[in-house]
Amino acid sequence: MSPPIPVAGGYIGRSILRPQAVRHLAGRGTFTDDLTLPRMTHAAFLRSPHAHARIVRIDAAAAKRMPGVVAVVTGEEVARVCEPWVGTLGHLAMKSAKQYPLALGKAVWQGEPVVAVVAESRALAEDAVSRVLVEWEPLTAVTDPETALEPDTPVIHPELGDNLVFETRLSAGDVDRAFAEADAVYADTFTIGRHTGVPLEPRVIIADFDPWERRLTVYQSSQTPNVMQDVLARTFEDQT
Repeated sequence: MSPPIPVAGGYIGRSILRPQAVRHLAGRGTFTDDLTLPRMTHAAFLRSPHAHARIVRIDAAAAKRMPGVVAVVTGEEVARVCEPWVGTLGHLAMKSAKQYPLALGKAVWQGEPVVAVVAESRALAEDAVSRVLVEWEPLTAVTDPETALEPDTPVIHPELGDNLVFETRLSAGDVDRAFAEADAVYADTFTIGRHTGVPLEPRVIIADFDPWERRLTVYQSSQTPNVMQDVLARTFEDQT
């Protein structure tokens, strides 16, 4: 970290040195998409256009017949070989439904992956996705947190009992007295819109298994490499 820079009337803040910035600015950064490995295939996903809908039928016959397509996988097929993941945080009393890589039976958020197509190139995979037909039964979506807990609001994950993920209550001091003795009280409702990080490269993962050495190398663009290391260790702990 560099020292403060003196200016008229004071100092401006310290700047954080980034030695790797020159390489990135020169266009010499390495992204997951820059990797080309032997026998590499590409996956594309058919995603739900609905926020809440039952999957009635999937017709992937046309996609499977396309040249260069290696596999077309549905949620039911993935569930046979993949344990579900429950995403909760240990420091919060959260509850979460079991999550599979692909939707199983119904989609519960718009954009949820439903069918995965694996092909010899990204273009072939995306073309094959367009040939997959899904018959949907749209269900009532829950989009308003103010009404999500009302009795007549559909429960997205019935096994959880309600739509409440977690609840936090903060209390300190005599709040009622503070309001009663205040010279003025202002009450309002503040709504904060959804936001997310948008990196130059989205979430990508490349897995390269060497059958001779029985070694798996995973390349991933993620902020949580240690978490993924734990997930992979748990996934393969029973494998020999």
